[in-house]
Amino acid sequence: MLFDFIIGTFVMAFGLAYRWLDQNVISYILIFIRGFEHALVMLTVIAFLLLTIYIMIKHVKRLPKSYRIEIIDIFGKKTVIDGLRLQFLTYDAAKSYSEFYANLYGKRYLFHVVGRNRIVGPVNERTDLLSRKKTRSPNRDL
Repeated sequence: MLFDFIIGTFVMAFGLAYRWLDQNVISYILIFIRGFEHALVMLTVIAFLLLTIYIMIKHVKRLPKSYRIEIIDIFGKKTVIDGLRLQFLTYDAAKSYSEFYANLYGKRYLFHVVGRNRIVGPVNERTDLLSRKKTRSPNRDL
């Protein structure tokens, strides 16, 4: 009997406290939060876009600065064919010329597109983009 009275009093007190919190505190907090739901969604979208742009720029910086076509003969050795353009700034141009040369020379040579992180200057000079120094190359084939 005394135990039922204590439990009943506890349940009533909990019910009154819950109702008071619901009417006076929680409802106002929920109304306040609902006013900011659009702002919260927009902040989440902006944060996602900034993160995506950061990751994209990080990967773009890793891309090669120029592309070169390497020619391999039927014996598996690198070779140079006079009169062919081998340096390109874009991958699409290098791939297009590589396919053109492959169709032109058939199975005698293989043409591979290779990315390079340095820009080749005049005939015997090459420019390293990281240190910005020009160095003399001992051979003409860069």
